[in-house]
Amino acid sequence: MSALGSELAAGLRATGQYVLSHHEREDWDRCHAVPVPGFDARVRLCARCSGVYPGIAAGALGALWGVVPVAPLLVALLPAATVVERLAETARGPAYDGTNWGRTATGALLGVGYGIGLVGLLLRPATRGWLLAVGAAYVLVAAALLWVERT
Repeated sequence: MSALGSELAAGLRATGQYVLSHHEREDWDRCHAVPVPGFDARVRLCARCSGVYPGIAAGALGALWGVVPVAPLLVALLPAATVVERLAETARGPAYDGTNWGRTATGALLGVGYGIGLVGLLLRPATRGWLLAVGAAYVLVAAALLWVERT
């Protein structure tokens, strides 16, 4: 095997656990442990991301098909559940950890908001300014929450 092949194989071994979940082993309680049929193994899926990605697809498809309006208010309100959940986890400390199904549900709402916003940004020029303002507000909220959590 070439040096590049060996390096690639070593990198895959070291990062393989992060393919479907970005959590370290000590945070695997924030993941769904899905059994792999035919193997005595489980795959870890980040609970919140398990909702976010299907939510993005549902929100984008719903907006494209006209089932869901491309409304900045929806894009602003749907992710709020995730922020509230995260605040509750932070405020209550290690004693409160929430539930994985709760994380999946709020992640799905977050994803739907992302999907609607994506369609608005790409295909609805009239909503771009509002959507960018909503996105900027969430960036500021997320930055503040991270700062509070880390201090």
